Amino acid sequence: MGSEWFIELMDRKYIDDFHIAARYLADQLSDSEREAFEAYYVEHPEMMRELEAAARLKVGLIKMHEAGELEPLLTRAPRFPRTFQFAAAAAVVVAAVGISIFLMRGPSSPAMLAASPAAFVDSRGNPLSVAGMHTLMRARGSGYDAEISLAAAPATTELRLRTDFEAAPSGYRVTLSSVGDDGKSTALAEVSGLAATDDGYVHVFLNGVHSAGTYRLVLSGGEGPETASTFLIRIR
Repeated sequence: MGSEWFIELMDRKYIDDFHIAARYLADQLSDSEREAFEAYYVEHPEMMRELEAAARLKVGLIKMHEAGELEPLLTRAPRFPRTFQFAAAAAVVVAAVGISIFLMRGPSSPAMLAASPAAFVDSRGNPLSVAGMHTLMRARGSGYDAEISLAAAPATTELRLRTDFEAAPSGYRVTLSSVGDDGKSTALAEVSGLAATDDGYVHVFLNGVHSAGTYRLVLSGGEGPETASTFLIRIR
């Protein structure tokens, strides 16, 4: 099933019933589900705040596990009245299963690209600051469209991509790839369902936890003959 089908289904009830947010953080969604969910949270900022809170919880649980503080909490016998023992035991089992899923997966690889800076947090679960902003126009020559210096501390960078074509109803899509010395590209990240602001730019955010090198951004999603703009950036 395509992302359009999931976009029609994606509402708060569907997200809750099918544990979409938790599966998104665990990277367990299909490409179509992920695209539909990302389109949803772009339009619903409260969902982004919930994702950020869940990410902080995951980081906290991992830190407790590493410090040896989590297991005693899970194995400690609860002191509840007998009438509540069954319910308490069930709650402990549910919590243990959920936490085990987090821990078995470990810290997820940091995303490279997102529609909001709130998607990026440090090891303590705090949002990364926005270190700067770069405006990118359609690539016309062989040079770089932007050169970004690595910050002393982890931070995110805002990128404004000029739109030279109208997006399809599903919105714009931005893909990020690394470019090797041999010129070959390796896909790293994709954000879809994006809308242009009134000034004609699509805004995305680049994670500060990245490596120096050459990267290619492609803005696409239109319906005309020229429906993609390519931008080359250098991180040093």
